[in-house]
Amino acid sequence: MVRLLIVAVLVIVLLIYFSRRSIKKNNPRQARLYKYLILAFIIFVIAFFLATSGKFILPKLFQIIKIAIPFITKFIA
Repeated sequence: MVRLLIVAVLVIVLLIYFSRRSIKKNNPRQARLYKYLILAFIIFVIAFFLATSGKFILPKLFQIIKIAIPFITKFIA
């Protein structure tokens, strides 16, 4: 998992580098494409991490939400 995270960060850094390079060349269409690629890649990586380690992350999230609901309802009501 750590290696995958390192590779994902390296890919995002490369995409940001190419995006900035296309901005300097006054090519806004290509820069926009890189922006969408970066966003899509980040969403894919987050979804992949949730899918592979979801058995650890999602139950903890649900447990925190279950504990926080009474406090939230006190502030609302």
